[in-house]
Amino acid sequence: MNAETLFPSDPLRPSDAERWRDDPVGMSLPKLSPRSRQLYTTYWLAWRRFLTGREVPLEAATPIEAVAFLAGERLNPTTQARYRRVLGQVHAGGVMCGALPPGNPFEDLGNEVPRREQPRSVAFTPAERAQLLLRLEHWHPLEVQAQRDRLLIALLLGEGFTLSETAGARVEHLGRDEAGVWSLEIGGPRRSQWRTLQLSELTADALAAWLPRLPKPETPLIPALPQMRAPLSRQPAFRAVQAFLNVALQDGVLRRLPGDTGPAALRNSAIVAWLSEGVPHAEVLRRAGLQRLDALDRLAPMLDDRTRDALFATHRAQDAAGVPHAPVEPAADA
Repeated sequence: MNAETLFPSDPLRPSDAERWRDDPVGMSLPKLSPRSRQLYTTYWLAWRRFLTGREVPLEAATPIEAVAFLAGERLNPTTQARYRRVLGQVHAGGVMCGALPPGNPFEDLGNEVPRREQPRSVAFTPAERAQLLLRLEHWHPLEVQAQRDRLLIALLLGEGFTLSETAGARVEHLGRDEAGVWSLEIGGPRRSQWRTLQLSELTADALAAWLPRLPKPETPLIPALPQMRAPLSRQPAFRAVQAFLNVALQDGVLRRLPGDTGPAALRNSAIVAWLSEGVPHAEVLRRAGLQRLDALDRLAPMLDDRTRDALFATHRAQDAAGVPHAPVEPAADA
């Protein structure tokens, strides 16, 4: 007795190829989390739209179309590598189940990411950052956690703080001058990390909504919920940032979502915007709590030629002046 006798085929049951056509990402990568599945589905749909625009059937796509697609999306190398990997795996799934003929347009493109384009270097463009800040300005949540997350994102994206600096800030570190302008004292293990920065109107607005929630001066400014006494750790902060960006993507505020867009990516975006706006390098270093400009070399691919050349020129001047190098920081807290 064979398997067909024991389990007769159901003519109404879809084949693997038909199931793949209905859900290519889910069939090719079945163990994805719901968040990753949603993100990778946007990659696949963008690829299909590109092929439709070129009037190229999916089964006839070649590496030529794959390269043109990645170049046309204007993705940074980190995100390009992720697109290549994900789309290659989905194509491979289609081949395995018989929905596509042999051949994979992404197979031979490679996935190596340059060292200076590792995830710690991900950033949004100044225009994208401006759109995100505008969304943050118009977002006035009533829920406790959402109010906290709005302030967290404002400090990272608007003020350029690191996650560790934000997590270490306490209510007692806040100040307010006679004109009502808020400031925040930021500290760290190096002298350059100690500074007092005025907060933008957007951050001050988020602070005004959040501050009444906090019970004592020694309370963390961005606490873990619900106890309000422990600072927010990395994983919940990453989830808060991802949730905000995913909504922005769904609403069309963003047209892409680079990989590894956590708290460090928001800080990077602030620094890229300052450099692109022509903020003096000494002021950029002060705001970012850095001593040397070579700490920003990893962001150079996000800058236009003129801004990048100016950055490198000042970098060389620092080398000539003998400005000492700072200790290496962990990549996760860049």
